[in-house]
Amino acid sequence: MLKLEAQHNGKSLSLELPMNLNMLTGELRAIGITEPLEQIHRSEYLLSPANELGEHFLRIVKPEDNLRDIALACREPEVLAGESLEDLVDLIMADRFRGLDHMADYLQYGPDALDGLIRLTRDGRSVILPSTQINMYHCFGAQTPMGLTRVAEMEVQPVSEFGRQLIAELQPYSDTVATLNEACSLAWGGRDITATPTQIMKNARMFEMPMETEIMNFYCPMFLKKEADEEGELLREADSGELACHEALIRDALAECDDMMEYLPEELQPKIASVRWDAERIGPALYGCVHCELRAPLSEQEYSALTEWITHENADGYFRDFEQEPFETDFGNLYVGFWREHEDCYLLPEGEFRAQVLEQSDAGQALGGMGGMS
Repeated sequence: MLKLEAQHNGKSLSLELPMNLNMLTGELRAIGITEPLEQIHRSEYLLSPANELGEHFLRIVKPEDNLRDIALACREPEVLAGESLEDLVDLIMADRFRGLDHMADYLQYGPDALDGLIRLTRDGRSVILPSTQINMYHCFGAQTPMGLTRVAEMEVQPVSEFGRQLIAELQPYSDTVATLNEACSLAWGGRDITATPTQIMKNARMFEMPMETEIMNFYCPMFLKKEADEEGELLREADSGELACHEALIRDALAECDDMMEYLPEELQPKIASVRWDAERIGPALYGCVHCELRAPLSEQEYSALTEWITHENADGYFRDFEQEPFETDFGNLYVGFWREHEDCYLLPEGEFRAQVLEQSDAGQALGGMGGMS
């Protein structure tokens, strides 16, 4: 594809690329060039095309590119033929590649790498970042601003090597879609080609607008027991349909509960405005719902601490005591709880919960069971 000509201490060398890197290193050392290939830059030797593809390839080689990267990049197009090779030449001629690394991304990740770094997907709809806000709203809807939508709610996939590095720097439960899009814009725009993914993510977070309060919902099962005799000594489990029949009564009882903020771990209180237990009917079944009003995005560690605290309250905390206090109905005293030993108990964020409810429904299973969640 390319001819490499080098001179050193009166010795000259002429080689054709692509070539095995070890062989290339050996040939250079034979004339006294001992530096590693990645320290030898384009401006230090002469490159000339060995064929028509080489003529096009030279268009994207820059003076700062090193010999190792050029040698590796020369090997990639050699496996192409026919229309694939024609497509590559057309893209080079159209100046679609920013450089060798961009061409390598295209060959490895496919056409998506031409326009972006990361693919973002939710509910089967995808957009390539960086993107305009209009494109994202068209794809995902404008009900929730991208500055309030956490990356954890999306499926994130790289479509370039640098995109993969940016993803590794994410804090999915605090970083938002707007933050990630800004990071991709900074990287794609090449405003600072020496910036690392860590620096780019840090700079992108500085563009994040202050967060309005946001509601984060978690769902869990509910259990109902009824007194079986007047003494209240024998209890029987009620089915999910019977539980749902008392929705209004159960929600009123939960609304009268004490404010749970005083029990919230101290380190979470600056970011959480309120926590409220509730119930929600979905299909024929009634589920527990915990509403958390956020003042600011949570880090992954804070998110874990919040879910652990809610789970503890369900199992052994305040709402374990709530289960011991009956409320009267025309059908006898009822006892409602959010946890049972030896049961398939769970606590799920709203998106994951509703996806599993839908999956269970599509499979023809009863919505009241939800067995197998964890």
